[in-house]
Amino acid sequence: MLEGINVSTESPMNAMLWVRTFLSELHAWQWVGILVARITVGSLFFLSGRGKLLIPKHREQMHETLLAARVPFPEFNTVFVSAVEFGAGLLLILGALTPVACVMLSGVMVMAIATTAVKSIKAASPLGGLSEFLYLPEVLYLVILLWLFLSGPGWLSVDHLILSKTSP
Repeated sequence: MLEGINVSTESPMNAMLWVRTFLSELHAWQWVGILVARITVGSLFFLSGRGKLLIPKHREQMHETLLAARVPFPEFNTVFVSAVEFGAGLLLILGALTPVACVMLSGVMVMAIATTAVKSIKAASPLGGLSEFLYLPEVLYLVILLWLFLSGPGWLSVDHLILSKTSP
């Protein structure tokens, strides 16, 4: 023990103060994670939808996938799903109508999981099946979309710009 300093109690208190300060500062930067997730997932859907709408080979692949999955009205749904991916992906990139874009893209992901992705799971046990299910990229996109829906688009977005001008 040093004279006048109780090392055993002050050191843990300093460490806790440092951790609390660090977490507080880190929280102030959460907008960066939101921005990166929004732009990355938005770009993925935008580019995927663009390819299916504008490149005949990609549109035909989508059509064949829908036929194999026995999705009703495959001609219509090929264009519809591609347009949703394109439009909602662009909205996510811009951070415009973010909750609407997240809901629309989540619907696409739920249908993709239900009609095609789940069929690829060939696990021998329930735990193995869960592991393979959680490994599906569509599940990850769905989780990110849910997070963006709940967290909002962040301050660097069209939504924030519009809402900040209309709020008193």
